[in-house]
Amino acid sequence: MINLKENISTRDLMAFVALVRTGSFTGAAGQLNITQSAVSKRIAELEHRLGVRLLDRSTRRLELTAEGRAFATSASAMLQQFEQSLGQLRNLAQGTRGELRICSASNMSTQIVAPVVGGFIQANPSIHFSLYDCQTRKQMVEHIANGTSDVGLIGGLPDQNHELPAELAVTEIAVVRESMIVCFPHGHPLEQYGRVTWEQIAQYPRIGLRSKFGVGHITGVIEKLGHLDDRHVLSVTMINTAVALASAGVGVAIFPGYVVRGGRTNVGWRAIDGTEHDYIFSYIHLRGKSMSGAARVFGEHLCRFLSKTPEES
Repeated sequence: MINLKENISTRDLMAFVALVRTGSFTGAAGQLNITQSAVSKRIAELEHRLGVRLLDRSTRRLELTAEGRAFATSASAMLQQFEQSLGQLRNLAQGTRGELRICSASNMSTQIVAPVVGGFIQANPSIHFSLYDCQTRKQMVEHIANGTSDVGLIGGLPDQNHELPAELAVTEIAVVRESMIVCFPHGHPLEQYGRVTWEQIAQYPRIGLRSKFGVGHITGVIEKLGHLDDRHVLSVTMINTAVALASAGVGVAIFPGYVVRGGRTNVGWRAIDGTEHDYIFSYIHLRGKSMSGAARVFGEHLCRFLSKTPEES
């Protein structure tokens, strides 16, 4: 019975397999790019750790023992499995294989995630991608907390308090410098201008957003900077609903520029003078949980998309 005295090192296994394949210490040394004496030392260490002789040595030839012949097949298989495992690990770390489960608000899924997914999947066909579009921030938190999503995509102003549970952390993906925009139906008087002012917007009824997170928070902050009152002809919860109401002529709606990235053919829009600001896109995820390679690579695709202006995207 073999007495396994110590852990077997991969370098010793590699020396033994190289020796078997080449049939000589000289050949094994050349294959491993080490000296013959180093090969001999590694074989001796392997035999010591296994507690069995693998080779019969003589001045004229090298011959495997019965145990050596039996172990040669196993050693080769172990190294092959080890190399495959390392390759899989590298692919996971590099984001070329694995799984990515992401959640985001429905408007961000439509305007930010959707335009990026096609190119990401085409470039990374071995990654299984899942998207959960959520109606509320609470739904996003639940997806991450219960493990159905790895990360959630959110946006906000610098230093904004997202009021997340303590078990969630925020990792920044991209900072985008952009203007706020105003949306209106095609043919609206504001469409004649290249950019619009707060004074021009103030002439028209506005649609408000009830949410205190994300876009609702940002819109409220920026509207106050423009000295607009908080009276709205109608307030809604969902961005897509506000866009649809603006398209129908119920009122104009103010959003960060990302809301029209990826195209909004049903509505016209113009940038608002004096509203340039930094908008930060981030992942939320379980605190202490490492970011997967797939999440990192998808973040890189998002960065490239977000580097374009709303007009370009």
